[in-house]
Amino acid sequence: MRLPSLAMAACLVLSPIIALAQPAPRAAAPQPPREREATIVNQSGQTLRELFAAPPGAAEFGPDLLGADTVPDRGNFRARIGGSQCTVEFRAVFQDGTEERRRQNICQNRRVQFGDPAIPLREATVRNETDTTVLQVFAAPPGTAGRGPDRLGENVIEPGRDFRIRLGRTRDCVFDVVAVFEDGEEETRQAVNLCRGPGVTFGDPGAPRREARVTNASDRTMREFYASARAPLAWGPDRLGTDMVPPGAAFSLRLRGAACLWDMRAVYEDNAEEVKTGVDLCAQREIAFDGSGAPRPPERRVTLVNRHGAMVQEVYLSGSAEEDWGPDRLGEEVLPRGQRREVSARLRECEVDLRVVFEERRAAEERSGINLCEVAIIVLRPGWTLADRLDEGESPDTGPRPGSVRLRNAAAIPVAELYTDAPGAPRGPDRLGRTVLGAGEALDFAPPEGVPCRADLIAVFRDGREVRLPDADLCAGVEVVLQ
Repeated sequence: MRLPSLAMAACLVLSPIIALAQPAPRAAAPQPPREREATIVNQSGQTLRELFAAPPGAAEFGPDLLGADTVPDRGNFRARIGGSQCTVEFRAVFQDGTEERRRQNICQNRRVQFGDPAIPLREATVRNETDTTVLQVFAAPPGTAGRGPDRLGENVIEPGRDFRIRLGRTRDCVFDVVAVFEDGEEETRQAVNLCRGPGVTFGDPGAPRREARVTNASDRTMREFYASARAPLAWGPDRLGTDMVPPGAAFSLRLRGAACLWDMRAVYEDNAEEVKTGVDLCAQREIAFDGSGAPRPPERRVTLVNRHGAMVQEVYLSGSAEEDWGPDRLGEEVLPRGQRREVSARLRECEVDLRVVFEERRAAEERSGINLCEVAIIVLRPGWTLADRLDEGESPDTGPRPGSVRLRNAAAIPVAELYTDAPGAPRGPDRLGRTVLGAGEALDFAPPEGVPCRADLIAVFRDGREVRLPDADLCAGVEVVLQ
């Protein structure tokens, strides 16, 4: 067995010493936390809707820490706050829109409280004794800049109902309370002491209730109805709401107020309006709207000639300002190839849009901005939607139909009534009915049944002026100018 050399022996002896002399590795420095936690306690008396946190002096707060959550009164929420800072500024937004801010060192105290349970929680009952819906309620101590938030939020107070508003925790007792109604009117109750009586009433609870039966005696559907003692400054809400009253039907109108005289306005499906002023609801319980005060729009007529290769199954004609096409003007009929049909629609304006739909709905064509006061014939043919002349290929208008006269209104106002009676006979019925002959418009007029060709013609303009043509020949086939 060989003994180790002297050098090797020295190495063996010194190795443990060298190993012991090497410095120990340093421990890793502790990393600061990436986020901190805080328990948010809500003692505000209201629901906590939004919560924000940021370092003091930050330009903005960042995202809402609650997300889709809310914190009810006396509830709490565990918030995770990004960053390693200890001092955080919190911003809380409550259900009524009010805010509260708090700066706190959450390394020393993780419990962040909003509101003081030692401060009284103020509430008030708002009663609506009017006949109009309350849309907003504001309440603030007198002298406060602005009205403060809307205490109803997404709620409303219907007539005859009440609603409890929450004002949060405050030592204030006296508030100015403002109600904003559906018609834009406002009513204020100043210096209401909610510590003595936590309630406020808008309107007069002693005001009598008025009720009447309103009948739609017209031949049009009634779409809206208004009744107000303050018209025309404020008509108030639509009393029908989402309902409509068809011809011959009726509805019960219920109002509340000390006044006996009310103004009423009916709006029909064709946007015509009929107004009755000074209706005495103390003496009258039955009210009829027959449409006589809402003249119908004039009847616009146009002849369609089908020069296309397919049958036209549907035709729609509506005012250019209308939002929908309205009914099919052909009804049960169709427009075969090579034939013509006259279609009509009661429209206020001359400018209309036209849509034709071919058989089996295989195709449709449209053209907008057609002036029916200038165009009497439209030829439907390939390219007609872009043609310069819509009556191209058809013979020009040769005048009134045989056995009639063409009445042309050359005045600046409509003809509202038209009478034709045998010479010397008393004035009979209005031949225009509910329509009018607008300024610049023309009408082919044939003698009504029982009236001879020679008759006394009287045109009454809307301003009451009359034009008389005694012993006129209503079968002459000529144009008669009314002015």
